[in-house]
Amino acid sequence: MWIIVLIIVLIVAAYALVSYFFSQVVTRKIDTEEQMYRELAERGVFDRKYFEQLNKEEVYIKSKDGLKLRGMYIKCDEPSNKTMVIVHGITVGLLWSVRYIDIFLKNGWNVLIYDQRRHAKSEGKYSTYGYYEKDDLDLWINWLINKKGENEIIGLHGESMGAATVIEYAGINKYARFIIADCAFSDLNELLTRKVKDEYHGLLYPVVWLSSLRSKRKAKFYFKWVSPIEVVKSTDIPIMFIHGNKDTFVPWDMSVKMYNAKTKGIKKLYLAEGAAHARSIEVDKEKYEKEVMEFVDEVLSKEIL
Repeated sequence: MWIIVLIIVLIVAAYALVSYFFSQVVTRKIDTEEQMYRELAERGVFDRKYFEQLNKEEVYIKSKDGLKLRGMYIKCDEPSNKTMVIVHGITVGLLWSVRYIDIFLKNGWNVLIYDQRRHAKSEGKYSTYGYYEKDDLDLWINWLINKKGENEIIGLHGESMGAATVIEYAGINKYARFIIADCAFSDLNELLTRKVKDEYHGLLYPVVWLSSLRSKRKAKFYFKWVSPIEVVKSTDIPIMFIHGNKDTFVPWDMSVKMYNAKTKGIKKLYLAEGAAHARSIEVDKEKYEKEVMEFVDEVLSKEIL
């Protein structure tokens, strides 16, 4: 009898552990917009008055699976045929992208920011780390093309999960001219496995596999299906990889690995000294802007030639 009880206890414990791990990855708690406003203000990287005075248009579209997604199109001061699409990371929303917009607005780019599925004012139950999000991005770019025309020059900027999304999008790209990937992971399954190794000394490796099975049943994707590095190996779209060299949430060597794996097209690597996860722009914004705009100018100048 005690063997049966022990088995039941182990099964219940394993189920609880897998459920917890799944919730920390696929249904992770999302910040409210007020929480985002407050945290960004406390960090000194958000001016609410500046944001409210921008020439912006709120937009809603439907995803392929029927989710209502919110976006915001922001015009620069002068007429422009260039638009930067900025994609935020996990647990936040389009407000998080506001840290980057002035770099592009003052350099003559319009900006499109949006809430990824399940975040802020966009609908959805699960985050798939670029697997379904790349199709949402494709719809936003189609919306932009319908608004501005096929001659619009479109660039993509993503942070963390958003960086993985823009790289995954490269596999279906039709209109984007280049990608800026800030602190992207190279492979979701590897990232999660490394986290288990670091936090639990590898004792819970089966949890990643079991959680992936649960993810397939509930969210319709396996973790192994999200592997930006595999896209990088085959695409020739110009990509700039940015990562803070003090990032422990998504290890910085993942960007280095992708940079080395890219053999086609223009590439650039910028490691921000002293920056933690998604903080590269905060440790030295002038340097960040310089590195980014040099990459953008290089890409567009070679297109003209």
